[in-house]
Amino acid sequence: MTTFTPDDVSRIVRAVLERVRQQAPAAPAPAPRPAPAGAAPSPTGPAAGVAIPEKVVTAAALVTVPGGVRIVSVRHDAVITPSARDRAREGGFELVRAAKGHASAPSAGRPFFVGSTECPGDASGRSSGVVRAVPGAARLPATGLADVVAALSLHVTRDGARGLLLAGRPHAACALANRSPGVRAVTARDAATLLAAVAECAANVVVVHPRDFSGTGLERVAVALAAGSAPLPAELAPHPACPCGGPSPTACGCGTHTH
Repeated sequence: MTTFTPDDVSRIVRAVLERVRQQAPAAPAPAPRPAPAGAAPSPTGPAAGVAIPEKVVTAAALVTVPGGVRIVSVRHDAVITPSARDRAREGGFELVRAAKGHASAPSAGRPFFVGSTECPGDASGRSSGVVRAVPGAARLPATGLADVVAALSLHVTRDGARGLLLAGRPHAACALANRSPGVRAVTARDAATLLAAVAECAANVVVVHPRDFSGTGLERVAVALAAGSAPLPAELAPHPACPCGGPSPTACGCGTHTH
């Protein structure tokens, strides 16, 4: 009779297990977890959508995040509340902390300008906060209404810039800015309505009265405006001008061309 020592038994067991492991089929890769209902797919790159400048990020601060945004950047030292994390899951976006020493808002790749005119009190503090919140933003000199609107409109039309204008007469400033080709200016008295107007018109300029917005509210609007890239609605697309220089598509009165 063959006698096996404990070492022989251990060696045989190891050999059998190794053979079984080699002959067993590879385990299938685990199926991806389904995304929550209404959630957007996970991003495949670091493209950022908007940034939240507040130190304490709550669900209320995330209400105005546009649909389709995958990443929302927050400060490196931000306090993220449980309600904010729930809102991020429901919206299908991820809250990402910015590196220490860097701005929370990613560069939008286009110039951004902040102007102010005829504002009661000192609007420089609000302007400075927006400049800090949007990387690369520049401030326009605070002069008269027509001059500030003309300077902002020039940057928007020539450089593809976007801008925020603090004005004591926001409706007049908005109407004046919209006279310039390529400028789509909107105004409102609260952040939610203003951002909805920006999305609807693919606006590149927002005009607000500083008394209607808090400092953080203005910064949030500016960051969303700088980061957004909504397509231009067909109704707002410019029409080709008449060769005579007259307006189109209405009659230009030149007597030669029919519109």
